[in-house]
Amino acid sequence: MKSFNFRFFILVLISFTLGCGEFLVSGILNDLSNYFNHSLASVGLLVTVFALVYAISTPIITLLVGRYRYYRTFAVLMVIYILGLIMSATAINYPIMVISRIITASVSGALLSVALTFGNAIAPEEKRGFTIAWIFSGFSIASVVGIPVGTYVAHVASWHAAFWVVAILSLITFGLGLISLPNDLRAGYDDDQDSPLVLLKDPLIWVGVLVPLFWSAGINTFHTYIAPIITDILHFGPVMLSTLLAIIGVISIFSSQASGILANHHGLRKMPFIFIVEILLFLAVGFSYSNVAIALTLIFLMESMFNFLGSSIEIHFLDVAEEFYPQSVVFASSLNPVFFNLGISLGSASGSVIIDGPGLRYINYGSIVFIIVAFGLLTILNRMIAGRGLKE
Repeated sequence: MKSFNFRFFILVLISFTLGCGEFLVSGILNDLSNYFNHSLASVGLLVTVFALVYAISTPIITLLVGRYRYYRTFAVLMVIYILGLIMSATAINYPIMVISRIITASVSGALLSVALTFGNAIAPEEKRGFTIAWIFSGFSIASVVGIPVGTYVAHVASWHAAFWVVAILSLITFGLGLISLPNDLRAGYDDDQDSPLVLLKDPLIWVGVLVPLFWSAGINTFHTYIAPIITDILHFGPVMLSTLLAIIGVISIFSSQASGILANHHGLRKMPFIFIVEILLFLAVGFSYSNVAIALTLIFLMESMFNFLGSSIEIHFLDVAEEFYPQSVVFASSLNPVFFNLGISLGSASGSVIIDGPGLRYINYGSIVFIIVAFGLLTILNRMIAGRGLKE
């Protein structure tokens, strides 16, 4: 259980359980609405609250725990996470459910950061990109496999049972992590050193975080509204919608794996080309809606590239921290998830504005604007990396 392969499996399993805990609510909104006698819109705020707490709490908690052993941090955060799930499973009213989701969200991002930090530390140099990519893939697998299973459990048993399944899976993951993950790893933190926040003064970081923010905003301006695009523009029914969304979910898993391959081969240098291809695909899809086959092909191609940036930019943040700010390693691991989530908020809001204005058919142009900004920022970042003599 001390082998790299087993530890690698546990880290992916941690990500998978975090994905199940985050996404489960989206699949059982109707069940929760009926049980708590609240409107669907009101219960839907559970998703908004989770995302907001996740984005705010993740950097704060990673700053607080950055000086401690990763193993101890994992143990404490996992206990809080499991207690939050148990509280959700036993919630008897809506306010308790809201509180339980706040508790769960408050540690989810930090737990993912710890998993990524473990993965970066234990992986051989040639497997770092592969390891980071698979940890991120845990969320994609949760959306494709875990959430449909959780939704099924909720429908055949109850939504309480669905939360209990995730809680039990998390407890098993916790136990396996305790007996397998190394307990001697920690950031190179010294009380005489600057705060981990000093990392944010480095232009390689504050320019770097804008890249996933605008890339995420670009892809999520479109992706947030993929379901109405499929039904209202391409005129598919509910059954085909489910099938196509499942296909897109599978594509996202392969996209994450491709991200790992790119990261092992100077991924940030290659990403400008990917950005240009994505811009062209977004431009083309706007002229393709009259031909369903072509439109779907373009959408699948776009979706296949959505996760390409993740591993490369994550390793960039970790490399800068390890090289210049060892006290900031755990904090650095949280930057990509946090700014990617902020990009989701920016993109979905922008898509909403476009839909209320020109209409659904034109949201691809909003995506193009954001990705052009991301392309410019990444070009600047790559020049800065070369100027500092870093290997990326």
